[in-house]
Amino acid sequence: MAISVMILDPQNDFEKHFFLPVATESFFKECWIPAIQSLGLRWVDLFSTGVDVEEEDLPSILAELDQLKEWADQNLEEEQKTKLFERVEGIKEKLPNAFQRKDAVVFIG
Repeated sequence: MAISVMILDPQNDFEKHFFLPVATESFFKECWIPAIQSLGLRWVDLFSTGVDVEEEDLPSILAELDQLKEWADQNLEEEQKTKLFERVEGIKEKLPNAFQRKDAVVFIG
């Protein structure tokens, strides 16, 4: 299994094709969960079970992703850190684009 980002109830081609990989389940357990537990991250913790996200949730999620990167920088091996950084940066860059419609809902899980 893998954790990814997609738009629920897509209204156009952009939304239908919007997809961001987050992590494989094993990598999430190995590298993300220790950070989530150490930092007490609320939103990122929900990625493993799945969570609906609205535009107003973005600032909190992006802030938690920054914390995740800081923790990873101090606690992960170089290869793991590189992999996590690539995914987090992709999410931070592209997730805000998912909310071209004010009522869009994004599923992360």
